[in-house]
Amino acid sequence: MSEPRDGNRPDAGSDARKAAADLEARIARARGQRQATAAAEQTRQGDMSGMSRGFRLASEFVAAILVGAGLGWLIDSFLPTRPWATVILLLLGFAAGVLNVVRTTKEMNDATAVPPNTPALPDDDDD
Repeated sequence: MSEPRDGNRPDAGSDARKAAADLEARIARARGQRQATAAAEQTRQGDMSGMSRGFRLASEFVAAILVGAGLGWLIDSFLPTRPWATVILLLLGFAAGVLNVVRTTKEMNDATAVPPNTPALPDDDDD
């Protein structure tokens, strides 16, 4: 069988070289765009959404309070210190929860820090 003739196909010579160079440029541009898209997708998947950050912080805070209260209740059930161990360890759990939230928030902010070469944008109040 013979190949169908393509009317848009360039003739041999300089037109073919131009077409090949144009094709190579388009392929390189498409590969670059694909790599940039893949890198952006990877970055987006690595970042946490606002809701997931909130759930993480809330769960750490609540877990620290519950652990403190649970340990206090266990101590109160075995020793004759009925409400005091629960109250004291509940307050310590609250303090530990606040400390965990502050520490985790700092880690999250450091992980999403602004690159040092980013230009500063003027604030509306700077005028």
